[in-house]
This record gives sequence, structure tokens and C-alpha cells, in this order.
Amino acid sequence: MEDASAVDLDWFFRGWFYTTDHVDIALGDIHLYTADSQNPDTEEAWLRALENEKPEFITRLMNKGKKVRTQDKPELLDFYNEHDKFTATNAARNKYNAGNKKLEQWEKDLLLNQSNFYLIDFENKGGLVMPIILDITYADGSTEHMKIPAEIWRQNSVKTSKLLVRDKEITALAIDAKWETADVNVNNNYWPTKPIKSRFELYKRKKEDMMRDYNKKLKAADDESENADN
Repeated sequence: MEDASAVDLDWFFRGWFYTTDHVDIALGDIHLYTADSQNPDTEEAWLRALENEKPEFITRLMNKGKKVRTQDKPELLDFYNEHDKFTATNAARNKYNAGNKKLEQWEKDLLLNQSNFYLIDFENKGGLVMPIILDITYADGSTEHMKIPAEIWRQNSVKTSKLLVRDKEITALAIDAKWETADVNVNNNYWPTKPIKSRFELYKRKKEDMMRDYNKKLKAADDESENADN
């Protein structure tokens, strides 16, 4: 097979014929990076937007609408009440402008790159290395089908990562969506994570069973009371 295909299949035969491992590849952490423009005005605005995505502290929520001491005594207000840590300083602007003059045009264009850099972590929970079949869904509804060779596990057979550079936003990922690799646990193959669906049975207990259980409880209560009297 290797002679005919001119492909090294040692990883396949070693795993399937000489081990008892199984296939279970899972999606790990997904990191989203964008290029740092080094422009203080742009970067401070980005940090402000990132800060606004955080949940509001419970103490601030509880204190909303309550009277604070600084309302009666404004002299207690200090630097931190007016300072905005996300405001770009003139010193930072001057440093950026001086450094930007030394760059060539292609370097300036690189700083303005708006592409999304997705670093996707994969975990080999089953022990058997396999190619990673990845389906990508974008925000505009389009999809991409990607096959990553098994050589991605060459440096580390337990954890590995893949960098994807895309202009579009990724909204969903799926490993082996068509069940081609005999993955034993497909519940960890999706991002965002899908709920594990199942069913539970409803049944009606027979009346005589309810009466029997009730009589047992009464007898147990009588026995306990009799023992307490003795």
C-alpha cells in the first residue's frame, strides 16, 4: 500500500495493529488573535471594547442608585475618579510616530492586517493518531471542509494545535462531522459545545405497590416506637 500510494502509513499500521488504543480526538481551547497595530489610539480603543465585554462587578450592581459619600463631599474625589486608563497619551503617540517612520511600506501594511488568527488546540484522548477532518462555519453562512494529515501529531501525540488565518469570522467548528474516523466520543468534537441529548422514561406505579410501600413505612414506624418504649 505504501509503495502504490507513495505515502508513509507507519502511523496507521502501528496504531491499528500493535496497540489497543482507540480514536477520540477532541477540540480544546480556541484562541483568537488579531495583529497589534501599535497605534495607541487604535489599541486603547480595542482594550476599552474588551473591557466592556466583561460582566459588571456584583458590588457595582448592588450599589447602583445608592447615595455615596462623595456626593456630599466632592473634595474626596481624587485622580482615580477622573482618570481613564484607556486614553492614549501624547508620549505614546510620539513614540509610535517615531517608530512608524523607520518602517518600510510592507511593514506598515502588515501592522494594518485585519485578518483573524485562530489557534485551535486538539487533544488526542483515545491515544490513536488519525487525520483531523475539520468542518468550519463562518459568520456569513459559508462553510469550509479541511483535512489535516496525521503528521500533525508528529511532535506530540497527545496535544497539537493548528493555526488558521482567515479574513472571515469563524462561528462553529466540527471534527469528523460525517463519522469517517471511528471516533468513539463525538460529544467533544464541536465548538460551540452541543448538549448531550437523551431520554428518560415516565411510568405510573401500580396502586398495590404504593399501598404495600405505605404499609411497610407504617410498620417500620410502629416498630421504632415500640423499641423506644422498651
